Amino acid sequence: MRIYPTGVQKEMLKKTFGCCRLLWNQMLAERNGVYQLLKENSEALREHKYKTEKEYKMEFKFMKEVDSKALQSTTRHLLEAFNNFFKGLKETRKVGYPKFKSKRNKQSYTTYNINANIKIDFTNKRIKLPKLKTWIKYRDDRTFAEPIRHVTVLKTKSGKYFVAILIEKELDIAPMIELREDRIGAFDMSASEFLVGEGEDFCNPRFYRSSEAKLKRLHRQLSRKKKGSQNRWKARLRLVRYYEKILNQKHDWVHKTTFNLAKKYDAVILENLNIQAMQQFNSGLSKSVSLDFSWHQFITILKYKLEWRGKFYQEVGRFFPSSKLCSTCGYKNKSLELAEREWICPECSVHHLRDENTSINLKKEGIRLLQEKGIVIIT
Repeated sequence: MRIYPTGVQKEMLKKTFGCCRLLWNQMLAERNGVYQLLKENSEALREHKYKTEKEYKMEFKFMKEVDSKALQSTTRHLLEAFNNFFKGLKETRKVGYPKFKSKRNKQSYTTYNINANIKIDFTNKRIKLPKLKTWIKYRDDRTFAEPIRHVTVLKTKSGKYFVAILIEKELDIAPMIELREDRIGAFDMSASEFLVGEGEDFCNPRFYRSSEAKLKRLHRQLSRKKKGSQNRWKARLRLVRYYEKILNQKHDWVHKTTFNLAKKYDAVILENLNIQAMQQFNSGLSKSVSLDFSWHQFITILKYKLEWRGKFYQEVGRFFPSSKLCSTCGYKNKSLELAEREWICPECSVHHLRDENTSINLKKEGIRLLQEKGIVIIT
């Protein structure tokens, strides 16, 4: 939710952002330096003891002015980033190496609720954070009774402040054991239509493509301003705010679309797509799946919204020939090209629209996979 700190509060948040950023960069630089020094001696590299945040606080005295839990969480986040990187190398997944943080990007820090040092007043809409002597006003109508575990404070590039509050709540919802076939939805991902199903489509609004002309104009205006000038700062702010607007539009659309799917269907079946390969070999499709919408974000949100209702998300393997199979007789059209959007089955003479035929085949395969899990399908 968005918060509205005063000038004094902003100064304290700025100090906390800066100290956490400095600690991250110092610890990352130390690890990079130790690796370059001891990379030939793996045993010494494993046994090397790095400085803790307490030792850095002795070196940089001003770090004692900010929340100690925020500094501890910075250390924890850096170690998690390294663990994810090395785990990705073992599992041949592409996980980026930790990067240095810049004050020009969004700023954030995480602090934990210890001895009720984080409080929230729903009546007056204000929140109390550690090391801040006064309450911060917020704008949101949601309430909760569960205790707060931790809070992440965020400042966007456009200068807006937000807090993300994590609470733990147990959902007493058992997974469904019987599904009606007409309450199972299967969809094929299409760059032009986004999701195409049997008799139902979910269109992609293309927020980025519809905003490209204005984005180019704002980029040109920024490039013409003198570096370091007030006009350049204003032009940068206009550009950042417009990018934020596009991002907020996409987030709002994704949440509404996933909510409608989770509400209407008891199970949603989609294909496991290789998005990186699609971006690499098809430039037009790349812009759709990375800028107009985020496929990974869509799947992540859809999964948890279905799970919260005891429903199912089922993926079909990417090597399943869903587009080449005839949904009527099962004939496999091995010569079908990507550009062919319609085809006629040579066995049963049925005319197929490629995306709708794919969604029907995905539904059949998805139902088979659900039945393997012991779920009863009622026709």
